[in-house]
Amino acid sequence: VFTSLYNSDDNVLVAAPTGSGKTTCAEFAILRLMNTHKEDLSKMRAVYMGPFESVAARRHKDWAAKFGAEGLGLNVVLLTGESATDLKLLEKGNLICTTPENWDMLSRRWKQRKNVQVRRRRRAETMTRGTYAEAYGGVA
Repeated sequence: VFTSLYNSDDNVLVAAPTGSGKTTCAEFAILRLMNTHKEDLSKMRAVYMGPFESVAARRHKDWAAKFGAEGLGLNVVLLTGESATDLKLLEKGNLICTTPENWDMLSRRWKQRKNVQVRRRRRAETMTRGTYAEAYGGVA
């Protein structure tokens, strides 16, 4: 899995139980994206979708420490569902944490919003029992 995530541009689907390292796989994909944009990280965009606000907020807090200004220098943002604020955050964010509902509100008019045009999907999680779904998409 590491080779596909870090050394190639292949699409990857990771389906595994809770606690098995799916988030670590997403982090490898983020590092790959950072490596491909190392000349200008401001052009790098990645989107993480958690099933609930609390999951997206927890991932934002964790990744802000790892990848943020004090870590690797990315601008890690959390979309809140307030369209005007989220559009500003989306414009300046490199690593965007959100929920499917908040992303849906922003992406409905995707042709008019260049910042929401996802070009590559790198990670998706689903649990077959229940309505749990997480997704990670990278924007080149």
